[in-house]
Amino acid sequence: MRALLTSFGLRILSALCVLCAAIAIPTDARSYVRTRTKASCLPLRWAQTCIFLQPDAELARDDMAADAVTAAIQGAIQSWNDRLDPSSFLRLYYLAPSESREVSQTDRLGSIKFRFDRWCRPAKDANSSPICFDPAATAVTTVTFLNKPTEPDLDGQIVDTDIDLNAVGFRFVDGTQTLPSGEKRPVVDLWNVLTHELGHVQGLDHTCNLDFGSQPACMTDDKGDPVPSCTELDTMRRTSQSAETAFEAAMYPTSVAGDYSRRTPTSDDLAGVIVSHPASSDPQSCKIPTVVSGCHAVSQGETLRGSTHVWALLGMLCLPILFLARQRRKTSRHPKPFCFRDTL
Repeated sequence: MRALLTSFGLRILSALCVLCAAIAIPTDARSYVRTRTKASCLPLRWAQTCIFLQPDAELARDDMAADAVTAAIQGAIQSWNDRLDPSSFLRLYYLAPSESREVSQTDRLGSIKFRFDRWCRPAKDANSSPICFDPAATAVTTVTFLNKPTEPDLDGQIVDTDIDLNAVGFRFVDGTQTLPSGEKRPVVDLWNVLTHELGHVQGLDHTCNLDFGSQPACMTDDKGDPVPSCTELDTMRRTSQSAETAFEAAMYPTSVAGDYSRRTPTSDDLAGVIVSHPASSDPQSCKIPTVVSGCHAVSQGETLRGSTHVWALLGMLCLPILFLARQRRKTSRHPKPFCFRDTL
């Protein structure tokens, strides 16, 4: 699982030549980390071109207008798609909400669901218990993948992702607008949160370790170096440009309340997706999940193989209310920091 943490608020194609300059030499990127399987430590990746994402019909209730929620979701999707094209084959597709349903780790649909009354997934049946999340987490992204160490072609293949958003403990907003006053819940920019979570959906991990939960012993950055703690990374920023780059990435796990500066993935974030999904390896496989009513398959896709070996990787982006004694170069109307966190 990948998770994003916040403590008081969460965490181009400007011109084609700019995009090319940013990603033409991915070896310059030093701040991306890919999520790996625990057994074989292979990076997770998709074996299909399309990732379909659909918000639950209930959206964000009274916290945000429905059109503002839709705009944030579509904006986060477009911020990745515009910058990955043409270097990566992976594409995120938005499906309009049609009904309210529970998330499923086997339906191949990337559900986006706000939790309002309880920060838990309900019990599946009378013999199971609810799955409750860390109350400090602003969002939780569940990544389901095949765990087949003896079959390298299948091992680490992502088959499903879902995003849960914690509207119980946090108020989702448009950070570019005046932030609500008198709100008891910490406020977080929805677009900012979703850009980070969609990085997890595409197989990315945090650029530093929040010392929260366990990581595979082989978890490294793209250069093979151990992933530093966020405390170490903050210290290294004073003398290391690569550390500063890791701090500025969308996959950095801390931010400040109302911050919207990480709505756009950086060249390093993009490089982490491109290296696992280069355009030259496009499987040209797109299939709209059968659970989606009123849609048809774009092209014939593969059936789910090895389903009994599917493991769920819950990436938890937690936003603990931490008063970190760190100096941030970025400013906000609310100076208290919050964290995004990923745990396997």
